[in-house]
Amino acid sequence: MLSRGGSSGGSGVRRTGRGRETLWFYFLITLVFLGLELFGSGVPSQIRAIASDIVSPVLSTLERPVRIAQSGLERLAGVSDIYQENEDLRGENERLKQWRQAAMQLSRENETLRKILKVPKREIPPAATARVIGVGGGSFERSILTNAGQGDGVKNSQPVVDENGLIGRVIQVGYLTSRVLLITDLNSRVPVRLERTGDVAIAEGQNEAYLRLQYLAKNIHVEIGDRVITSGHGGVFPPDLPVARVSHIDGDYIFLEPVGLLGRLDHVRIMAYSTLPETADLAEGLLEEGTSNTTTEEGAE
Repeated sequence: MLSRGGSSGGSGVRRTGRGRETLWFYFLITLVFLGLELFGSGVPSQIRAIASDIVSPVLSTLERPVRIAQSGLERLAGVSDIYQENEDLRGENERLKQWRQAAMQLSRENETLRKILKVPKREIPPAATARVIGVGGGSFERSILTNAGQGDGVKNSQPVVDENGLIGRVIQVGYLTSRVLLITDLNSRVPVRLERTGDVAIAEGQNEAYLRLQYLAKNIHVEIGDRVITSGHGGVFPPDLPVARVSHIDGDYIFLEPVGLLGRLDHVRIMAYSTLPETADLAEGLLEEGTSNTTTEEGAE
């Protein structure tokens, strides 16, 4: 019994000695590596690099299942997002279908009402797109000459616009050319209405850069910047064409700045808008009267 106990105690002493020897061995190796690192030999760095090369394939192998799992989770999340987006698109598509059906219904009703009331369509095709080849800019004239005439389908009294709005109407038509009276000419009268209030008036040319708003009711409040559009009264100009904006107010006079680029016209569009015969005759009479007045003023000067 004693011998066994003694032998057992001896083996415990030997194992403790081996553990201390291993500890001192690792301690010495650590001191060696610290010394090499302090003296800058580079051996520790090379050893770390070799260890990294050895461990790298193992880490890559262990990382692969993690990447696969992460990719699967991302795909699941993407599928969920796509499903939600698809549901949103389905809902939006249904709403658009409803709006489309409502728009088609309103279009049919609008067309039916137009036929019942015999109201012409607002879409007016152009008779011709012409280039400005001459400008009449005398003291008593505001007109331009274009290279489109009867051969291009241009007729007398047709409205003329640029990319911004109304600039005038045709007053003379040849086979190859036509003359356009600008809205700033002294003989120009355009039936208009204030877009904000709907009140009608007349925009008169002054042979200057600005028009003057005439025959507007006294109790109408006009603001700087108000847009003026054609009213369609008289049948010479179609309704809702932009004409000018209120520039300034001087006492009882309201001055308008044309929206058209009257000072630098290059191309214009002549609109195929038919006028009533009696309206055209009246317009021609007013034009001739204005021209005779202008001639009288020139003779007096």
